[in-house]
Parts: sequence; C-alpha cells; structure tokens
Amino acid sequence: MKKKIFLLILTVFSLLLFLFTKPQPPCKTAHVLHLNIKEEPKTMDPRKGGEHYSSQMHFLFFEGLVKLYPDRSIKLAQAKSYDVSEDNLIYTFHLRDTVWSNNTPVTAYDFEQSWKDILKPDFPSMNAQLFSPIKNADAAKKGLVSLSEVGIKAIDAKTLVITLEKPTPYLLKLLAFCVFSPVNIENDRRNPNWMYDAGPNFLCNGPFLLEKWDHENQIIAKYNPNYRKTEDVHTSKIIFNVVQKDDITLEMFEKGLVDMIGDCLTSIPLEAIPALEKKWAIHRAPRTSSMIIAFNTDKAPFNHPKIRRAFGLAINREELIGLSGNGCKKHIKTERINEAYQASISATNMIPPVLKENRNRFFFQDNDIAQAKTLLEEGMAELGITKEAFHPVALYYYPRSSITGQVMQVIQKQWLNALGVLIKIERLDYKIALNKLTTGDYFMSYVFWSAMYFDPMSILERFKYKSFAKNFSNWENEEYIQLLERSFYEQADARFQTLEKAEKIFLNEMPVIPLYHEDYIYMINPNLPFTIPLWGDRMILPLSSKEVQSGSY
Repeated sequence: MKKKIFLLILTVFSLLLFLFTKPQPPCKTAHVLHLNIKEEPKTMDPRKGGEHYSSQMHFLFFEGLVKLYPDRSIKLAQAKSYDVSEDNLIYTFHLRDTVWSNNTPVTAYDFEQSWKDILKPDFPSMNAQLFSPIKNADAAKKGLVSLSEVGIKAIDAKTLVITLEKPTPYLLKLLAFCVFSPVNIENDRRNPNWMYDAGPNFLCNGPFLLEKWDHENQIIAKYNPNYRKTEDVHTSKIIFNVVQKDDITLEMFEKGLVDMIGDCLTSIPLEAIPALEKKWAIHRAPRTSSMIIAFNTDKAPFNHPKIRRAFGLAINREELIGLSGNGCKKHIKTERINEAYQASISATNMIPPVLKENRNRFFFQDNDIAQAKTLLEEGMAELGITKEAFHPVALYYYPRSSITGQVMQVIQKQWLNALGVLIKIERLDYKIALNKLTTGDYFMSYVFWSAMYFDPMSILERFKYKSFAKNFSNWENEEYIQLLERSFYEQADARFQTLEKAEKIFLNEMPVIPLYHEDYIYMINPNLPFTIPLWGDRMILPLSSKEVQSGSY
C-alpha cells in the first residue's frame, strides 16, 4: 500500500514538474573556436576600419541592415524588410526590434548618425568612399554641403530612408560590408574611448561580445545572448591569439591549439605543404584578394604612366607564382595535387576573376621585356631624366607571409635584369607600412587588397577620386570616372563591359602593378566536434544548423 502511495505521489510530482517547467529552446551555441590572427586590429570601431584584421572583428561584434552569407547570398539582418521606389533611388528599411549588448534598443537614429559621422570632413574613416552612391555623400565629405543634405534620414526609431544619387545595382552587397554597421550613438558621445578596450562601455549589436582584449596578445569574443533571434548557429566563444609568424601558427595547429590555418587571418608556410598534405586534408577556395605594388603617382619619376607601365610589364608573374606556389608545384608529383596547390593566378588584370563570374580577361602581356624597355626610355626622355633618378627610390613591404621577402627580392632582380634599374627594398612593420601608404610617404609599396563587397566596383571605386582614403596612388582620370558613372545605369553584361573599359584605362596608366590573385589554401582541425565554413572574405560565418539538429557536438 505504502509503495502504491509513493508511486502516486511521484507521478503527481513529475506531472507538476512538467507543467510548471518551461521547455528550453535547443542550444544555438557550440564549442570554443581557437584561431590565430597575424596582426592586432587597428580599431574596433566599424566607422574607422580600413584593413582586413579590423574588418573581421567588426563583423563579429556589429551588424548592419543586411548580411552576407558563405553562399554569397544577402539576407536581412537588423532590417526586417525594405521598400524600393519605382525609380530605384529611395530605399526604406524597416528595422527589427533588436537591442544593443546592454539591452537598449538599436534605432534608425544610431544608423543615421553613425553613417553621417563617417561623412564629416574631419572624421578619420578609410571607407568613406563606399557611401558615394548616397545623395550628397561625397559633397558632404568634401565639406561642400551640410550633413542635413545627405540622403540618410531616420523617419522614426525603426525606419531608415536612404536616397541615392543614382540607381546602384549592387547596393545590398555594399550595405553588407561592416562599415555600414551602426554604433550606439548615445554611448559613443558619452564614452568616446569605448572602442579601445573590453568592458561595460563596449556596446555592440552583433553575434558576439568583446570579453577580453589583451593588446598585442589575445582577443576573446563570446556569444551575445542579446543577439537577435536567428537560425544561424555560432560558437560559444572564439579565442584569437596574436601570432605573427606562420611557422608558430602551423606548430600550434598541429598540436591542436588552433582550429584553422590559411584563412584570411593566417597563412600556411607554403614550403611546408608537400609534407603537410601527407597528414592533413588541405583545401582550396576562391578568394577576392590580390597582391599589388602601388605607386605614388605624385612623386617623380612615377608621375609618368610610361615609366609605371614599364615597371609593370617587366615583371615575370609566373616566376613569382612558382616561388609563392603558392609554391610547391615542383615538389608535388600527381596532377591532381598540382592543380590543388596552384593557389595564385597571374594578374594581367585588376579584378580577381571570382568577382567577374570567373571571366579572366588579360589586359597586357606578362614579362614583356621589349615593351618595358621601350616605355622606360620614352618616359625618361619625356621627363628629361636618366636612371640616376631612381636611386632614392625604395620599394616598401611588410612580411605578410613567410616568402614575402623572397618575392620582393625576385622582383628587384627582375627589374635590374630587364630595365637596368636597381630598386632598394625595405621591410617595414605592417602598421608603419600602412601609415606610409595613407600619408603618401612612399615611392612604391607592396600591398595586399581584398574586395569589401562582392562586385568589381569594390576594387574600381577606390580609384575614382584622389580624395578617397584608399586611393593610395593619388591617381585620377576623367574618362575612368565617366565610365564608372555610366555603369550605374546599366545591367548584366552591358555593365560588365563598361567596367572592363574602365579597367583597361586603369591598366594603361598603371597606378598600381597587379602581381597575382590569391586563392585560399587552408586546413581545418579534423577533430572539431562541429564544422565551420571558411573564415574570411569580410563576413561572419555561422555554423550550419545541421550540426545542432544532429546533436553532433
């Protein structure tokens, strides 16, 4: 009898427990992800970013109206919907009910003021040119009109209206870039140094919070519990160690201390690949990135296009690719592996083919020594100079990978053999090199660039005006400008052809020398209890929800 009573009480208790206990939603965060980053981000403020280490952090901690996904689709993010006028000039975005990390509402006013901050003439933003399609944005940045005349207006807390100068076919791709993320304006005005350290003043609206920032050593991002409801699945924490040397990062990967290597934040020491492929799965993926040499076109003798082009045509890009091999071609036996590791494409063009639906048009001949010599002689004669004018010239570079110095030495030798000109090469710290580029304190500089949004205009537009912060060469051409303007009113193939005409003008004058376009060569820890897409290309990459549904972690 006592046993029956006990069972009855237990049954009733279990029923009550079931009725009054709220069912818990399925877990949407996974394991800790361990990554390395070569350089500390220059700024955590998305309004002020300009280099890719900072941009990756901005995508973690902040979110704009729309979001780019690994399949290159654009989905709504902080916006829940939008309307477009018949003339395609007015976009009205309706915001979701999202909050900042301190649980206060994200508003259209945050968006409006964050964007208008960037357009103040004295505001230090390297990406202000991305706002050019917006009405009066360029004029405001130049101080020609007031910010009140710019086509950015919060109608109310949840409605943001963008008025364009002209139709912009790639607008949503553009808005997916992190510079269009808002900051908490009230906090920004009250705590103007909020972006320098982790703490209660670092307010964000993205999928992660800044838990720790040990400068020059470590950054820890943890999942934001106040992030909007979404089907995306993120890790519970990401730990970034700042490690400059590729060989150390590789050693950490092999010991299981780093979960990915060869993404946009790190590089695999390419000379190690032949041995690595025997132990690890090595992957390749297209990348919107290129290696270039930028000229300062305001400094003689590189103020003459024939001289710039002579140096560009005198380079043997296939030799550089054989060295960078993304190297290892000569070490690898099978044709399948040989193809897998050809991770660079000779750049006799300006735009990575992946941004042009894999159309890889060539605009000049690689290693054209005869033409290079002719152009150099003609350019020097027209300037009235001799080769003595090149003696003070130095090519600056920063060690982006383990073989960067070797690549620079090969280029130096190629120029000496082809043109009879010895150019000094000088290695600089990354931040010093970036400062010299932005201040114009250089003759020639090795530069890595990556598209900020998935369209050829992402590369082309930065050279539209001398005043643009990322136009390091200070080059400007009226016909080039007109072609870019015309492309706004065209669609599909007609637009691509117009942009290629602009690309041809650019390469005829060659304010930068394209060297090669890169692909990713990367490895992922096979023991991870979940899978992650490739980390990079200016996006925050969620896990696939399939891992959660299958209970695989």
